[in-house]
Amino acid sequence: MPAGTPVNEEFWIYSPELLLQNYEPGQTYSVVVIGVDSEANKIGFEATAEDDAGNKVGTFVAGFGGFTQILNGGTSITHTALGSTPIADTGTVFFFSWIAPATNVGDVTFYTAVNTANGNGNNTGDQIHFSQFKPGTLGVGIAQNEETQFNMYPNPSDGMISISNTFKSSTTAQVMNIKGQVVKEVILSDQVNSVDLSELKQGIYFVRIGNNTQKLVIN
Repeated sequence: MPAGTPVNEEFWIYSPELLLQNYEPGQTYSVVVIGVDSEANKIGFEATAEDDAGNKVGTFVAGFGGFTQILNGGTSITHTALGSTPIADTGTVFFFSWIAPATNVGDVTFYTAVNTANGNGNNTGDQIHFSQFKPGTLGVGIAQNEETQFNMYPNPSDGMISISNTFKSSTTAQVMNIKGQVVKEVILSDQVNSVDLSELKQGIYFVRIGNNTQKLVIN
C-alpha cells in the first residue's frame, strides 16, 4: 500500500448527467474520475458503484482511447498502463460509462480510490485519494425550472462562450469547478450574452443558472 494518510476529495468522481437527478433503471450515464497532483509521475484509480447495503450495482463500460478497463465482469473499473500517464502537468481525467441496474435498487453511491504515484520505484511518497458521489448531489430538493433553461456554446471552448436564455430579467450565472466551488459569477442581462472565462485554467467546469446546471469544458 502507498505510504501516507489517505486524503478525502470532493468531486474526484462524478457523473455530469446525474448531478441534479437520480438514475433511471437501464440507462447509460457518463462518469468521470480525475486525479490532480503536480508531482505525480503516474496516476491510477479503481471505481465501483454500490447500493446502501454495499452491493456492487450496475455495469461499467470502458471509455475511449484504451485508458480504462473493467474488472470483475464490469462491476468495477480501473486504469490501464496507457491511461496511468498524466495527460497534463497537474493531473489526468478518466472517462467511462455506467449502465444503471435494470430495476431500481434504491440509492447508489459511486466510490473511487485514486493513487497519485511519484514513480520512484516504491510506494514511498505515493498518495491515495478517496472520493464518492451520490446522484442528485447538487439537486436535492430542487426542481428544474423552465424559466432558467439556457444554451451555452461553443462547448468545449477556449474560454469565450455565449449563453442564450429563456429568462426574462437580469440573472446571475455561477461557474463552479469540479469540487463544486464557485470560481466566477457573471451577470446576464441580454437574450444572448458573451462571457469571458479565459482566465480560468483548462479543465471541466459547471455553469449554473437558477436550478439548471450544464457542464463546460475549457481547453
